[in-house]
Amino acid sequence: MNPEAVIFTAMGARGDGIGMVDGHRVHVPFVLPGETARITREGERGTLLNIVEASPDRVPPPCPHFTRCGGCAVQHWAGDRIAEWKRERVGTALRRAKVEAEVLPARDAHGAGRRRATLHVRYPKMPGGRIEAGFMQARSHALVDLDSCPLLVRALAPAPEIARDIGHILRGVAKPLDVQVTACESGLDCDIRGSGPLVDGLRQKLIALARARDLARLTLHGERLIEARVPVLTFDGLTAYLPPGSFLQATAEAEATLAGFALEALKGAKHVADLFCGLGPFALRLARHVKISAMDSDKGAIEALGRSIRANPGGKPLVTQARDLFRRPLFAPELKPFDAVLMDPPRQGAEAQARELAKSKVAKVVSISCDPESFARDARILMDGGFRPGPVTPVDQFRYSAHVEVMAVFAR
Repeated sequence: MNPEAVIFTAMGARGDGIGMVDGHRVHVPFVLPGETARITREGERGTLLNIVEASPDRVPPPCPHFTRCGGCAVQHWAGDRIAEWKRERVGTALRRAKVEAEVLPARDAHGAGRRRATLHVRYPKMPGGRIEAGFMQARSHALVDLDSCPLLVRALAPAPEIARDIGHILRGVAKPLDVQVTACESGLDCDIRGSGPLVDGLRQKLIALARARDLARLTLHGERLIEARVPVLTFDGLTAYLPPGSFLQATAEAEATLAGFALEALKGAKHVADLFCGLGPFALRLARHVKISAMDSDKGAIEALGRSIRANPGGKPLVTQARDLFRRPLFAPELKPFDAVLMDPPRQGAEAQARELAKSKVAKVVSISCDPESFARDARILMDGGFRPGPVTPVDQFRYSAHVEVMAVFAR
């Protein structure tokens, strides 16, 4: 693998610079369009040696862990160029699915930062080594041991040390751990995964740690060890209870942006199905104006939503149901009571549900997605059923990563 000087002309979907060598594409991390770089390559992948000619869009990365930590791909790129790239990512996905729709400029939804992080805990191979807690390196099984992350809200600053403390207590278990920490109104909510069942002595040590760290709640594989305060969030003045380990939009700004879009799009609706509703950030807001039926496969999230409904009386009827919408989507006859549907599925999208919506008489679908490709596939299905898309808006809550949310209204 001899070093080569390559001119890079584009940015790939993962945030890798793309250049051409002998008529073949090569993808190299941490290189920008318009740059010349010396690289070594193996097939379509390359490794950056040094930048020969830098782009004027290159900026200093805000984090010392950048290029090692796999959480970010483009900290070295100016923010306006990142926004344009994410907009083009969405446009490319739509074109490939033969979806004709206007793509609006990306909306920045980073806000105060990420309010939830999952830290991986690994043990030293040599005796006396440091227990590590952090994020994985890009395309590697190696761990970046973190002291801090500039993309997290301030309340999560202790998260790496908390994860290392947990690792120290469970070092005898000798299993890789995942520690999910969420910043709530009532403090930090922490869930440990990967340890398996623990003897009472270890459980008591974890409880003592939770008290010392003043955690709101500590759970083990979703089982409560200690709850000093009920973990709650506030959605536009509405109290929402947080189940252990449940899905939550990464930033509060993104959640508010997506919910505001849904509220505006569903004005005038009488009965809405909120599908893949999670713990209810949309349903609770919508229920102040319209009758809602909320469904999700996560039973813990549905139970928490039921509790949140009882804590916020006075709205329109809001009924919930635990239902696996991948295996058993809401079928076309079941969709008859609804004049509108809101769906916000996981990354794999909602193909089965989209096919039932295409066969139904529903007049409007508000589609929110965290993956442009599955969004575009489902959009094509809806369009084949007679829906027409409005403008598509990218929403960027994962600053410096390749991830982008998408939202649009489909109407007949």
